[in-house]
This record gives sequence, C-alpha cells and structure tokens, in this order.
Amino acid sequence: MSSALSVISALLLSQAPGARILAVETARSTLGYRVVHKLHKVRGESQAVEAKAALSADGGVLLMARVAVASFKSGDANRDAHMQEVLETGRFPQVVLKGKARFLAPETYPAAAKVVVEGELDFHGRKRPLKVPLEVELKSADEVRVTGSFTVSLDEHEVERPSLLFMKIDDACQIDFDLSLKAEGK
Repeated sequence: MSSALSVISALLLSQAPGARILAVETARSTLGYRVVHKLHKVRGESQAVEAKAALSADGGVLLMARVAVASFKSGDANRDAHMQEVLETGRFPQVVLKGKARFLAPETYPAAAKVVVEGELDFHGRKRPLKVPLEVELKSADEVRVTGSFTVSLDEHEVERPSLLFMKIDDACQIDFDLSLKAEGK
C-alpha cells in the first residue's frame, strides 16, 4: 500500500471509527474520460486509480479516490502529451474525489444497489461540489464492484479547451469508471 493510501485510511478511520475499509484493486479497475470535438471523439483510460471507502455499521460511507492525470492513455502519445500540458500536470498532478453516501449492507449476497455520493471534486486545482450516481454490485461482504459515470465542465475547472482547426473540444468531459474493491486484509 502506498503512503498516500495509508494516509487516506487513517483519515477515513478517524472520521468513521470501527468502519470496514474497502480498497480498490488497481489491476481490475479503470477510470476513463471522453471528450468530443466536432471532427472526432477521444477516449482516455487509466488503471492507476487509488481509492478507499470506509463503511460504518450505521450505513455511513466515506470515500476518497484519486488518479494521476499523467496516467491516462488515449492511444496517441502526442495527444496525451498535449493533454498533460493543457491540464498542467506539473502543478496539478492528481484529480481527487472526496465524498459521503448512505448505504446499508445487505443481509445476503450477491446483491446490488444504487447509491449517490455527494462530495467534492478537485480537478485542475479547482474544487467543485459533485453528486455521483453509483451502481454497486456486492459479490460478498468483502468484494464490491462499483460502476458509473458523471460529467465535468472543463470551463468550470478553468481548463483551456484544446482546439483543432480553430474549433475547441466540447466543454463536457464524460468520466466513467469500473472499480473493483476488496476489504483490507482479505
């Protein structure tokens, strides 16, 4: 476990004593973005997601997730380098989501649920409130898959939108994720 994730665990546990901690399995998880230009669509993906969730017995959930901006790959090295330049990865190397939700563990497994996380997204050095709908698939008490998507405004985060042939990409950046989490120590 990285030192950053150790800090995340400590923070989550300090706010939710006695909580169970679930950690993302990086090799089985992806986070992607989609942007649209009038001439084409671009998708980038990262498997460098770090995330933890603290589940308390009363149904409270605290979570924190982050990803290194430079870890996204679109299949075009020049485009990826330009994206890193536009997003100023030297100044803002991480995108971070911190949030809370309510969720009571089911009595039997497997199970599924819909959960909404309310929190804050720190992207390009700008923090904005955010609600993220999640599809939660509970394989067991110790193994969870979380999927979903949300849209981020590049303008709201003061990102200078790249252009091609004098046409900028759309303001909306679609974020989608497929995360596998396991109980720590299991």
